[in-house]
Amino acid sequence: MDKNIEKLVNYQEVDKELKVLEDEVRKSDESQKYLTAKKFLSTVNDSLSALESKAKVIVDSYNLAMTEIEKLKKTAEESSSTIDSCESENELNYFKKKFQSTIDAISNLEGKINSLSKEMDDVLKEFNKLRVATKQMKAQYEEYGPKFKALKDSKDAEMNKLKVKLEKLKADIDPVLMEKYQTRRNDKKFPIIYGVDISTNSVYCPACATEMSLSQKNELASGEIKECETCRKLLYALEK
Repeated sequence: MDKNIEKLVNYQEVDKELKVLEDEVRKSDESQKYLTAKKFLSTVNDSLSALESKAKVIVDSYNLAMTEIEKLKKTAEESSSTIDSCESENELNYFKKKFQSTIDAISNLEGKINSLSKEMDDVLKEFNKLRVATKQMKAQYEEYGPKFKALKDSKDAEMNKLKVKLEKLKADIDPVLMEKYQTRRNDKKFPIIYGVDISTNSVYCPACATEMSLSQKNELASGEIKECETCRKLLYALEK
């Protein structure tokens, strides 16, 4: 096996131990509940601002509609009183139509006001839900924050020991190759580098089971480390 490949494979073995510890912390109940609460609390002010903006638009629309209704009612009263004093049929018909159109406009606005009232009730329910959730998440954050820290602290010594070991191994690995490895390491999906059996006619990526092209198979046979064309995992040829 090529020395660079061998060093990177050895590096991954140690890194795998670190990943196990990281996953123990990351997947723990303490971590999940602490981070869920932390994420909620970090965005709650944005959620509150959005609800306040929504409520303001509804209130402004409601007040505008109420003002318009008051104006229309006055117009309706004036039309109604004018009808009684009409001297011609044309004048009577004009004010009757004006009165009816005013009444229709009032009816439409009343429907809009009812809808706005319902929207405001819905916003108030969202406010209450957010208030209750915020209280719960604050309690969860305060409870699980210390638990998460205690769990993390309990793993730190072992994790730091592995990190020191990895730094020593890293110093002896080709930087370009190491950069490719670290880029995939950020995805938190292990393993990162796989050995491939190229002794058969059809060769498949061990990570995603995609059949490899002949050119890629030949590149692996020459001792190169290649990326899978589908899943981007790092691949090398196993020794026969």
